[in-house]
This record gives sequence, C-alpha cells and structure tokens, in this order.
Amino acid sequence: MEFTPKITGKTTSMSGELKRDYEIGEEIGRGRFGVVHRCTSRATGEAFAVKSVDRSQLADDLDRELAELEPKLAQLAAAGNPGVVQVHAVYEDDAWTHMVMDLCSGPDLLDWIRLRRGAPVPEPVAAAVVAQLAEALAHCHRRGVAHRDVKPDNILLDVVDDGIDGGGTPRARLADFGSAAWVGESGGSAEGLVGTPHYVAPEVVAGGEYGEKADVWSAGVVLYVLLSGGALPFGGETAAEVLASVLRGSVRFPPRLFAGVSPAAKDLMRRMMCRDTWRRFSAEQVLGHPWIVSGGGARAMEQPT
Repeated sequence: MEFTPKITGKTTSMSGELKRDYEIGEEIGRGRFGVVHRCTSRATGEAFAVKSVDRSQLADDLDRELAELEPKLAQLAAAGNPGVVQVHAVYEDDAWTHMVMDLCSGPDLLDWIRLRRGAPVPEPVAAAVVAQLAEALAHCHRRGVAHRDVKPDNILLDVVDDGIDGGGTPRARLADFGSAAWVGESGGSAEGLVGTPHYVAPEVVAGGEYGEKADVWSAGVVLYVLLSGGALPFGGETAAEVLASVLRGSVRFPPRLFAGVSPAAKDLMRRMMCRDTWRRFSAEQVLGHPWIVSGGGARAMEQPT
C-alpha cells in the first residue's frame, strides 16, 4: 500500500476525548463492524453522527485492515465531494476508532424504497438519485478510492422538497467506507471478496484483481431496484445461489416490472451491469448517458404541450 492520505479531521489518542467534545446520544444505526450514535458538539450544539468500531473484536486480518483504513479513505473520498457523507473528526486509541460524520435528516435509500410499498420510482427521480451517486463515485475514483459496497443501505438521504414522500427528489449521499479499498489514481486494482451478494460485481465473485468499475455494476443494481419497485436483478435462495446468478451476469427486464420503463433507462442499466469490464461504463460515462443528461425524461415532461 503506497499511499498516505492525510487525515483532515482531528485525530486523538484517547476515546475519552470524544466524550469531552461531544455529547453522545441514542443509537441510530448498526453495521457489520460498527455502531452509529447521534452526537452533539459541546462547543457549537451542532448535531452529528458518530460511528464507533471496536477493532479489538475483529478476528479476521482483512476486517482489521479495512477498519484501520476506513477513516483515511472516507476522508480522502469526501474531500471536496458533496455526494459523500463528510467526516469531521476522528478519535482513535489502541482498540477503538470513532468517526464524527454528517447527520443526514432522512432515511437510507433502502428504507425509502420500502416506504413506497413496491411502487417503482419515477424515472426523473431515479435519474436524479443515480446521477448524484455516479457523481460521488466519479469523485471517489478520481481520488483512487473504490467503495466496494454500493447498495441502498449505504446511500443516505436528506429531505429536500418533500422528496421522501415522492413529491420531489431527495439529496443522496454515499456513506460507509468500511469496505473501501485504495486502487490508486491511475486505474489500479483491489482484490478480495468484499461487498453484498445481490450488489457485488461478477469480477469480484470470480476472484483475482478488479478495479473501480465494480462500483458502477453495484450502482446499476441500485438503479434496477429503483425502477422495478424493489426487485433485484440477481436472486437466489442462498448467498451461494445469488453469487452464481451474479457470475452468469444476465440482466433481464420482466415485462410485469419494466413494461413502463423507457428503452433509454434499460440501455443504461445494461451498460452499467455489463460483465465485460472493458465495455462497462465508468462513473463518468454514466453521467454522460442521454437518460441521465435528459433527467430521465424530466425535461421532455416539462415542455409545454
């Protein structure tokens, strides 16, 4: 590993100093490694979230490496990147890492989808969310960071223009760099089976090295979920069956779910979930696709008849 991303937040040697600077509130989330609490700055009264990871409880070498890298990669990816949840301070001691981050006002994208009770997300809204995600990923990739666990659970929303109820578009921000890898700024690679079965790219499942385009595949699955009302493109009864389906990598659009979805949207999903990585879109190319550029048909809809 030949990089030393600078930690721009505050790093201390004592977790006790976290409680000196912040009042810790209720638990608001729990992930594979850490627990997230609401917290309040004692100096300003501003509300934040703090993610705490007990590294001493991680028995696996890869898990320990990921936990140690997370604050560095999260800050590297977030610098100048409004599409990523910002890390404001880092507190570390021999066992614990605490990251003080933005507190998002809405649910995560998975909860937002569930609130719709199977109703597909309108194309203009889906295009806006995926454009925000692609912009965030493009910035991460330019900084040499691959997220490696892009999924609705890790996309946090802020309430904007009643977006949570479908009356507008929510602001989406990418969170949780606990599985992230440094791939370098010139198209390097990572390795290891990391991610979530339904969203992981086939080259990750296959083993060996892979690049940042694995994130684009995952973002394509997110788009599929949005436009289908919650259905997944690759399924199975067990994780092994899901991964086998991912390896086959055949994207289908059942008419009962996609009859009303535009050909342009389906074209973008095929280009994002393309097994051949050399033909798969980059995050930058996603932003240039006509469906994204047109706002998922939003501009056409806004034209007077």
